Amino acid sequence: MIMAYKILYIDDLETKSREKDIENLGYEVKLYNPTSDISDLFKELDAKTKACVLDYRLTKGENNACFDAPTIAQTLRTKHKNDLKDFPLILMSNEGIKVKEFDKDLTSQDLFDFVLTKQEFSNDKSNFKKKLDSFVKSYEIIIQHKFDLNKIIAFDENFTLHSRIKSDALTINKNLFSLSSFIYYDVVRPIGILIGEDVLSARLGVSKESEDWNKLLEIINSSIYAGAFSDYLKRWWMDKINKWWSETISSEVSLRRLNADERVELLKSKLGLKNLTPLTKTKHSLSSNFWTICKDSREPLDPFDGIELIKDYLPWQEKEYLSIESALAGKMDEYKNQISEIDKKAVRELVKKERANG
Repeated sequence: MIMAYKILYIDDLETKSREKDIENLGYEVKLYNPTSDISDLFKELDAKTKACVLDYRLTKGENNACFDAPTIAQTLRTKHKNDLKDFPLILMSNEGIKVKEFDKDLTSQDLFDFVLTKQEFSNDKSNFKKKLDSFVKSYEIIIQHKFDLNKIIAFDENFTLHSRIKSDALTINKNLFSLSSFIYYDVVRPIGILIGEDVLSARLGVSKESEDWNKLLEIINSSIYAGAFSDYLKRWWMDKINKWWSETISSEVSLRRLNADERVELLKSKLGLKNLTPLTKTKHSLSSNFWTICKDSREPLDPFDGIELIKDYLPWQEKEYLSIESALAGKMDEYKNQISEIDKKAVRELVKKERANG
């Protein structure tokens, strides 16, 4: 029988209903309303505690706590910095601004494994459970494999892993939280050595709505990622996809050089899958040599047709793009700090042109 994970839920207000919600997901929940003495926290923890969910603001309760979630998180991270007793910390707050401040895309705060608003939790409890379980398991996998990165990410040593991934992982120096976060946020989630289903669809040129899409996925099943977080994020090794294409579909022409129609015709003829539908260009795209997706809409995109999002990419990560359609739909404001002035000007000119043409 699989034992339920034990979760410490730290909140000072509106606790009972949220506690019940978490219990209903199959967890053993211990509710803690913090006191003014942070050392009292350690009395609430035991060897069975697998994760801690914290509200951000903790100073309004009857126990007169004088600190908020980051202080507790920092205390726990420091306590377990060099041992194997650390566990995931999740910030779940009504304060959307605070949640954004701690979002891994926007800050380098080394405190929480992931963050969400209470509204996001209420909207999709099953996703919360799937994600939390995956983070808990990632810590267990790291311990099981004694920080051996190749084993943790189930890397096939017949291929070559980017040297910076290995060296960056080594600098983490036996810290569970840091290695888990590095694997999730820097290796598994971004487009790079691994790709998600939307990018896979774009690179194969095949619509996921195709009748034979799942048959195609079965054929390339050996390329699927099976390491830490694979139970939450479905990913494929791009190197394996390229090798499969070269060995099975065409050794003469690479995927990148073909448009969607050409890719699909080759797939049909080589695999006998008649019901594969090619992806089509969006209104403002010139090319169907798809290789990525729009960050916002998830529509397939040739990078040459997209607006590059400027950020600090690691050497093995590929750049992200916003489609012209998403920019015109008002999404440019959301990404304004990641868009060059030249691209902003070009989109403004296009908006004027479209308005003039009715």
